Amino acid sequence: MIIGHIDKFNQLAATYDTPKNIEMAKRAAEAIRGLMDKKQTNQAIDFGCGTGLVGLELIDEFDSLVFVDASAGMIKEVEKKLTEVNVKKASTLCLDIEEEDTLPIKADTIVISLVLHHIADTKKLLLQLYNALNANGQLLIVEMQKQATTPYHHGHGIDSADLKHELAAIGFEKMQIDQFYDAEKESAGQEASRYVLSARKPLS
Repeated sequence: MIIGHIDKFNQLAATYDTPKNIEMAKRAAEAIRGLMDKKQTNQAIDFGCGTGLVGLELIDEFDSLVFVDASAGMIKEVEKKLTEVNVKKASTLCLDIEEEDTLPIKADTIVISLVLHHIADTKKLLLQLYNALNANGQLLIVEMQKQATTPYHHGHGIDSADLKHELAAIGFEKMQIDQFYDAEKESAGQEASRYVLSARKPLS
């Protein structure tokens, strides 16, 4: 992760669940459901889960779900929520993937929401996620569309066409994209558009 981001997210954890972030997480989860393969829902990972806003919206879709984040503060918030709702099929893992060679768990589905633009080496991370998927597994990526830096835009985000190319080079197939938030139409261009991209690991 880009230097300093883990400390930043530890500081943000307790106040991250703003009405805006909660609403966008609900919309992201709904878009994910639209592309999700319901036959690949035994084991799932919410990678870079933050406070669990997206994963908790989707938890009923899976037999088991592991919330993974590099920020101990974020994981603490997820654990509080899991205790409050008494969810038995979910667990947490605090892990800085950039300090590890592999993800130590396997899954049929991996959800990764608004994480890639914080990562210095996206190719390495995507390969690690590919290797963590079971055969025919599904990767569901939520990201901001890349745009120019302006007074209203911080310039973060990843171009969806570039991301598809990077995923294909690793070996992912059957990619689909749904732009579920159009910034120009909904907020006068003051926030980046967001999309969900589905990619599949081949059967063999």
